[in-house]
Amino acid sequence: MIKIEIDGNTVKAEAGEMLIAVTDREGISVPRFCYHKKLSVAASCRMCLVDVEGAPKPQTACSTPVMEGMKVHTQNERAKASQQAVMEFLLINHPLDCPICDQGGECELQDVAMGYGSDVSRFTEGKRVVVDGDIGPLIQTDMTRCIHCTRCVRFGAEIGGIMEMGGTGRGEDLKIEPFLAKGIQSELSGNMIDVCPVGALTSKPFRYELRTWQMNAVSNIARHDLVGSNIVIQTYKGKVKRIVAKDNDSVNETWISDRDRFSYEGLAHENRLLSPQIKVKGEWQKVNWDEALEFAMHGLVDNVLNTGEANKLGALASNTATLEEFYLLQKLLREAGSENIDHRLNIKDLNNTVALESNIKLAGLEDIDHALIIGSNPRLEQPMINHRLRKANLSGASIDVINVMEFDFNYRLNSENIVAPNQIALLLATVLKLILQASNTKIPDYLSKVEASDMARQLADGLLDADNSVIVLGEHMVNNLQASSMAQLINEIAQQTNSTTLNISATANSMAGDLAEFVPGKGGLDANAMLATDLKAYILLDVYPHFDFHNPAQTIQALNKKDIFVVSMNSFKDQAVAQYSDVMLPISSFYETSGSHVNIESEVQSFCASVSAPSNVKPAWKVLKVLADLLELPGFHFANSMQITSEISNQGRKQAVNNKAIDIKVKRGVDVIWQKSPYAVDALSRHAGALQATKIGQIHSASMNKATAKKLEVTENDNYLGVPISISESVANNCVFVNTNKSTGGEP
Repeated sequence: MIKIEIDGNTVKAEAGEMLIAVTDREGISVPRFCYHKKLSVAASCRMCLVDVEGAPKPQTACSTPVMEGMKVHTQNERAKASQQAVMEFLLINHPLDCPICDQGGECELQDVAMGYGSDVSRFTEGKRVVVDGDIGPLIQTDMTRCIHCTRCVRFGAEIGGIMEMGGTGRGEDLKIEPFLAKGIQSELSGNMIDVCPVGALTSKPFRYELRTWQMNAVSNIARHDLVGSNIVIQTYKGKVKRIVAKDNDSVNETWISDRDRFSYEGLAHENRLLSPQIKVKGEWQKVNWDEALEFAMHGLVDNVLNTGEANKLGALASNTATLEEFYLLQKLLREAGSENIDHRLNIKDLNNTVALESNIKLAGLEDIDHALIIGSNPRLEQPMINHRLRKANLSGASIDVINVMEFDFNYRLNSENIVAPNQIALLLATVLKLILQASNTKIPDYLSKVEASDMARQLADGLLDADNSVIVLGEHMVNNLQASSMAQLINEIAQQTNSTTLNISATANSMAGDLAEFVPGKGGLDANAMLATDLKAYILLDVYPHFDFHNPAQTIQALNKKDIFVVSMNSFKDQAVAQYSDVMLPISSFYETSGSHVNIESEVQSFCASVSAPSNVKPAWKVLKVLADLLELPGFHFANSMQITSEISNQGRKQAVNNKAIDIKVKRGVDVIWQKSPYAVDALSRHAGALQATKIGQIHSASMNKATAKKLEVTENDNYLGVPISISESVANNCVFVNTNKSTGGEP
């Protein structure tokens, strides 16, 4: 630590840190446009000029490192004159758009101009005009307002990992624009709106909606992935108008994904379920809440509870439910006498599941020196986790990948190994054997006949040579025939190499489902077993069969049986739901209810409702509480969701245990990996128009190589399970990778 003097006051600073970081920490105001605490220093705007004693001319605070004994003046005549001169230069070509600019009220240029600008302009020449291009459905451009701070350029290159924007031309002809005509394609592109200090880049869905001072701001949590990014919901007259990032360095830093930022559009979609309905003689009738809940209660009582067949009642929930909703629904079932409870709707074999703990913090991912990623495209599936891995990579960490096809990673890979799904368990077993041999540890019998390969040696060496490594298991492996064995092998490899593990095979709020024990208890049936047997009643929580189940056709058929009574609680209308349900209860969607999200660190992040739901729509936890009261079940005297959270916090979490024998035998046949596209992971995202219009939102393909296509007797002009085929040699043999944004009746 050293001592420097700023405006006559002595302050402490770290040797070498930039002067602007010291002034910010000390609460000393220094104007700036190009500087951003999470981006590299550009020193291009020159607005932060300060007077440093001994320097021949004013210095930029953002690029001037502090030194012992330095004396700095931020408010003397020399500093102020420099800052005012720069302000005048910046305003020479800036249009007087403030009355119509969406940035008005939160514009850094506006704020600084009030303090350092003049009320009279000396400039009389014509201003330059920049023709705007369309850079996509999410970001609106007005580049005549651009002051060339290059924040968006640096964000793309340094954070997004794709240098999509750049400066072209020179002098007065300099302009910031995308290099390619296809526009901005990054999954983090919306952050460019936040970093832009003027109105050059604004939110296209929010265009000309409101002024910032007209809106209320409420903190909330994004529930689309395992991170639980901290966000601020901006509302007006009970409607969500915009979402921006909220700083939390331990979770999402200051960034959020486009899915978190723009999914709110779905709340106003015409497809919302807005009133309770009951089915009478095959026809839907809109009724009030009292009638609907009485109808649901009598249906459950008559079909299962009064007949002494509580074990014929089942409950299934989407992985987007809140912790409190999971807890109340499982409590209702268990108080009624049933253990038929599950949220793992997309897994084919629930006796072959991934049991792998995540034992590394999100911030800790930046400190690793090696990562092994298995079965994941983290850039699109878990954007904020991928951002941490990218930061580690930029700091020198090596990253190896085992995937079934090549993906567009935004950082350099040490090796990208394309392996057929039926051979990944064998590859991991080989890696484990090499690691055991390196430490002269006894080789277990199931590894005795495993033969080493060059690929396995490289992967083993990467883990052995690292001091702080992590093994990441992704969601592509959840339906692998050897998923359980893979998890056990990863656990063993991690123990032998002192590696941490990160399980991103389940997403959204799945961690909350596990914490609330929303899985079958002793004698209970899992999701697949429920649908395969003759249950007499179901309670379904925000379930959409075409998207949530691995076998939609069989699911709909099972729920459509004549003597089954189905209570569906949904936030959006769905044709299949209407087909099999007897009662449809409209429930609050994202941001309309209070609750909690459990992220990958097992951190419970609670939030309140940012807006009220439409008038006849109720929070799911309240609906479950009232339904339990009507059924006269004990223990549901909750006045708010916080009381439910408190009850849950008093219960310990059970860790998943897998004692199944490890299977590394290569299976025959073609494996199909079925992935929802990144913007189709939940009902809200699927109804967000701007997201669906993006290139990522339009992903809809079944990828396979020529040999696999020949084996399946299909061509590139055909569909596979209702999805257009894409022939690519980047896909492993005997594998079909389906990534779709559409519902389909085909079974993956």
